[in-house]
Amino acid sequence: MSESQVQNLIQSSAQNSIPPQHRYHWTSGICACFDDMPICCLGTWCPCVLFGQNVEILTGRPWPGPCFMHCVLWGAVTATCCIFTQSPFGVLLSCVPGYAGGYRQAIRQKYNLEDAPCGDFITHFCCHPCANCQEHREIRERSVVIGSSVIDPPPFQTMGVPSSPTSR
Repeated sequence: MSESQVQNLIQSSAQNSIPPQHRYHWTSGICACFDDMPICCLGTWCPCVLFGQNVEILTGRPWPGPCFMHCVLWGAVTATCCIFTQSPFGVLLSCVPGYAGGYRQAIRQKYNLEDAPCGDFITHFCCHPCANCQEHREIRERSVVIGSSVIDPPPFQTMGVPSSPTSR
């Protein structure tokens, strides 16, 4: 998925924007990785695969593409930054938080979630594997998976007064 497609997903979700007082809490905390050991292990040792699965469930796009892009950003770009800076502080120049943070924002918009524990970029920057696992648990909790199909609940709805009365 290109950057423009991610932005379109975020913008289309934002059109049905919900006021902050109606935002939901995440169903699990950022540090609740050990509540689901298989996902914890996948997120720790193969974060690219878990990220790809999250994107597939969220957008319907096959997981190998986002998995490969994550792997390139996580592995090649971060390693190159570490080599050029000749220190592990090259990790600070990694592109992964920006890439993954965009999808976290799309998840928050889709399920009307609060921006917690902090901003999307900072969450992935400080603890990408934990954020990746939390997002997977959230998508799984809020979606119904039947076979290979994912069924999402209807969007948040509010009762309102009609803009103009109908006359007969």
